[in-house]
Amino acid sequence: MACFWSHQNETKIEIPSTEEISNVIYYKIRVYVGVYTWTVNHRYSEFFDLNSQLVIDHGVSKDILPSKRVIGNKCPIFIESRKMGLQEYLQKTLIFLKRTMPKIFVDFLHFNLYDIYFLLQDLSSKLFLEADFILSSNKPYQFKTLELHAISQFLKKPLLDSTEIRLDIGPVLDFCSQLKSISVIGGSSAYLDSNIIFSMLPFELSSFKELKSLSMKQVNFEVIFSLGNLRNTIENLQVNNTSISSISQVLQCDVIHKHNLEGSEKWTVLEYLDLGNNNLTDIDMTIRLAPKLKNISLVDNKISTITNLSHLPHLSHLSLANNLMTICNDLHTKIGNILSVNLSQNSLTSCIGFSKLYSLETLDLSCNKITEIEEIAHIGDLPCLENLLLTGNSVATTVDYRVKVLEYFGDKAKNICLDNEKPSQAELDKVSVLRALRIVREGKTPDFVA
Repeated sequence: MACFWSHQNETKIEIPSTEEISNVIYYKIRVYVGVYTWTVNHRYSEFFDLNSQLVIDHGVSKDILPSKRVIGNKCPIFIESRKMGLQEYLQKTLIFLKRTMPKIFVDFLHFNLYDIYFLLQDLSSKLFLEADFILSSNKPYQFKTLELHAISQFLKKPLLDSTEIRLDIGPVLDFCSQLKSISVIGGSSAYLDSNIIFSMLPFELSSFKELKSLSMKQVNFEVIFSLGNLRNTIENLQVNNTSISSISQVLQCDVIHKHNLEGSEKWTVLEYLDLGNNNLTDIDMTIRLAPKLKNISLVDNKISTITNLSHLPHLSHLSLANNLMTICNDLHTKIGNILSVNLSQNSLTSCIGFSKLYSLETLDLSCNKITEIEEIAHIGDLPCLENLLLTGNSVATTVDYRVKVLEYFGDKAKNICLDNEKPSQAELDKVSVLRALRIVREGKTPDFVA
């Protein structure tokens, strides 16, 4: 990210070209600050307004701006001449104002969007006025990784130059220290009209002292160099739309030797973890660093087996929808006293792995590859099961599918919500008849049949 005060001698302005939009000529200004560069488009009238203000308030000479021309201002020769004149105007103005950099000039050249100092200056002014209102709203506050990078860089070296002593980011730091919930937005493409890439900007999160909920999207975890105290405050963590392939990249993002649990700090209060829509291939052992987890969502990944969850005694909700699961064996040894399991949109063919999950209340197996109605026998005796989803499986096309499924639950059939629908009395009557016939076939006397 650019920093004018550290690269004044490496800052230059050019106008390499023009563009006609809706019969208006725009001059494409290219600003260079060190290795960073960006483009700003302005029409001549905006130059004129800028100069008028700079002449009045900042002592800029009124004669250095190319004059207006009413007739022939679309002539290519004139446009080229004006382009060179405007370029010279900006270059001279920058030299004249480089020690003061008034806001009107900064905003005209978009330093406030791409430069650490001027971005923080704007953010500080905004939060000085709006912090109380934002904090009282209880809504997540959204940061770009660009802003977090600017804060982090300033904290590392607060006085980048003697001219910078006017910048007070106290309102920013005070605001961050009080926030309870934030969302962080990154990205891998160039930011607006610059060569700044969000995913290449290192940042840390030590400014957040009381954060309880953190959502991060399209963030590169390789550039996070400190989590500060977040491991002791975060209760809800969401990381989506990233390229991470292991959980360690998140829970140990600021740790050099990932997967090595020795010496790694635990997430002491983390209860909800959403790592959906990433590139995870397994549930690695670093999940143990969050022993208080109650709810884990790993939807839209590439996980094929359930591992390392037996170390989470409080886990009650697990979602692995849209992964690569084909077999789930002996789940009672892996997820213990689970209440809700979502394994929809996988490739499971059997229910046998769920047969001993005696605390299970909700099971979503929709859109899998279960074909045989007899598979329901494996879950028919689960004492707490109340919600079962099987729609999207071949078995759901079986004749009298609902009645045949409910039959396996016996007296509990009336309490089963199958595919989001409670059984009708007609279905329960058919279930009673089928159960009676089954018992007769098996040579037993059904006490409940008249």
